[in-house]
Amino acid sequence: MPPPATRGTARPRHRFLWFVALWLLGVAGTALLVLPFHLMIAAAMHH
Repeated sequence: MPPPATRGTARPRHRFLWFVALWLLGVAGTALLVLPFHLMIAAAMHH
């Protein structure tokens, strides 16, 4: 009985989707971390 063909092809796509999800999570986390500083600088420049 041969192994299922979908198992070999789904693994790289699964890893790629995890990579994209973690990358987007990192970008969103960085943006949320920097946002207060950005707002403080914008407020300081406005006065």
